[in-house]
Amino acid sequence: MTDIHAVQQLYEQQPYPVPPTDMTDFVQGKMFPAGSPKDFFHLYWPDKSFAESLDILIAGCGTAQATEFAISNPKATITAIDLSNKSLDHTRMLLAKYNCTNVTLHQMSLELAPTLNQKFDLIVSTGVLHHMPDPSVGLSALRDCLKPDGKLFAMVYAQYGRTGVYMFQEYCRLLGITWQPGDCEQLRQVLKHTPADHPIVPLAKRTHDLLSDAGMADLLLHPQDRAYTVPQLMDWLSDCGMVFERWLMQAPYLPQCCPLAQTPHLAKLQTLPINEQYAAVELFRGNIHMHTFIASAGDKPQTQISWSTDQWQELVPLRTRGMSVQTEQLPQGALAALSQSGHLFPVPGVLLNEQNIPMYQGIEQGVTLGELSKKHPQTKDFFKMLWDFDQIHFRKA
Repeated sequence: MTDIHAVQQLYEQQPYPVPPTDMTDFVQGKMFPAGSPKDFFHLYWPDKSFAESLDILIAGCGTAQATEFAISNPKATITAIDLSNKSLDHTRMLLAKYNCTNVTLHQMSLELAPTLNQKFDLIVSTGVLHHMPDPSVGLSALRDCLKPDGKLFAMVYAQYGRTGVYMFQEYCRLLGITWQPGDCEQLRQVLKHTPADHPIVPLAKRTHDLLSDAGMADLLLHPQDRAYTVPQLMDWLSDCGMVFERWLMQAPYLPQCCPLAQTPHLAKLQTLPINEQYAAVELFRGNIHMHTFIASAGDKPQTQISWSTDQWQELVPLRTRGMSVQTEQLPQGALAALSQSGHLFPVPGVLLNEQNIPMYQGIEQGVTLGELSKKHPQTKDFFKMLWDFDQIHFRKA
């Protein structure tokens, strides 16, 4: 088990993410932080009225995440903690530059969060828990900081898609490669000669981390990280007294939203309990390298929808941030195609045709699915498909 001080030393020498200086795209709304309640409020709380004045903890804020949330959620009260004073110094610079006065910073380990003596509506911890010597200690600490209806938005590494990463981490340990700049540059040159069928190649093509020393150190030279399969993640949450609510983007985990939908296995997969469907799709894809999810400390999930009951009739559809509409180069019979930029792994677009366009336009009306179904008998099936593919989420009327 690695000492937490080795992790702290890494981020003091190689602050991560690479410290940005320009947040203009966030100010102008062109970019938004993943999980921002301004954009995903009703994904967390479908049965609550929208509120901006939330208490938010960012547990492991790195160099910029606190500023991103502050800009995007100016009426929230934000507390941000991090091990690295160098990362916090950069955050202070950004907060001052963009006149963000709604953030309080603390240098501390995530497991000490309960010593803040505060409870939070939302806790954000992306890319942090898996770097702790004992992630369960950290997760339990965050659970203890949630309000009764609070939510945790988190990202941890996924095992199968990081197979090549762990091979290279072991390679670097054997050679004594460090995160010093000279070693990083040499390693960058070595990676150019990686065999085309090495397991790290697909991930290397998707990430920008290998372009910077900080990213290289975080990905391939980290002194402490672990990854989770779907079943391991579910067991971990349960063991720490937490409930899995949902994936931030669920389509990559659903058999009906991937090529399995075109195979004879689809019907068999859909007879499995939902968590086993997630596990099966993770095994089929083989390239999921991170799990981004919402959890709570409640007794049962509050964000799931029971499509087998009449619950769906009370739902008001909302566009999910990241949805885009394409109207060119479409298959025959399609008038438009919906895609979701939040999908990190390939998911087919949703095609709109003459029959379902009127239902799709109902999103703008602010009415319940029950009201829409009086005019359009296929409303339930259509909006369940949009929900599965992360094109929409709902608030309860």
